[in-house]
Amino acid sequence: MNRTTEPETISARGDALEYEAIDHAEANAAFAALLTGELGFRGGKLLDLGTGPGDIPVAVCRLTEDAKVTAVEMSAPMTELATEKIARAGFAGRIVLLRADAKDTKLPGNSFDFVVCNNLVHHIAEPELLFREIARLCRPGAGLLLKDLRRPDTLDELNAQAAHCAASTPRQRELLRSSLHAALRVEEIEVYAREAGLTDFTLAAAGPRHWELRRRQA
Repeated sequence: MNRTTEPETISARGDALEYEAIDHAEANAAFAALLTGELGFRGGKLLDLGTGPGDIPVAVCRLTEDAKVTAVEMSAPMTELATEKIARAGFAGRIVLLRADAKDTKLPGNSFDFVVCNNLVHHIAEPELLFREIARLCRPGAGLLLKDLRRPDTLDELNAQAAHCAASTPRQRELLRSSLHAALRVEEIEVYAREAGLTDFTLAAAGPRHWELRRRQA
């Protein structure tokens, strides 16, 4: 099944709220635990590209004492949700929220000890630009944790995966179906990462519908 791209940003507040209403708590906690445990991030400068409603930065700050997080998000309604969430959590002094294009952040190169990206890549029409920006922003020895949906082989598989989300609303299932159609496969991610100059990472399928690229912080 060929890839069908979707809009790079969520422009409607209603869709942002639909996304926020999906229970990602367990997945976000596991992501943050992997980052701060096995992958070696204990503090320093962390970049979260496509932060959405700000779940990952908040989870990381709860697990570390001196992490300084830059969270990048291009969607206006998502940025509003993230601002509210970060303030409620009491981490406004540790998390800088930047409304910018993750493919061209304008941030200084070689700036971050760890770069994370959770469920953003499938939104990007030209993933090679995102991977080049990630490579540009990493300091030598920087850690990486990227995770996203994996495109099914057939439309039947895609529809089955979307229908499997029994607790979701019709709009949430529609958003998931669109995202699965826009997602990339492991072999495509490998090409983009290596062509961008990223090295020493591991990349594999993660669960029934995701891929994960990781590199431990040196």
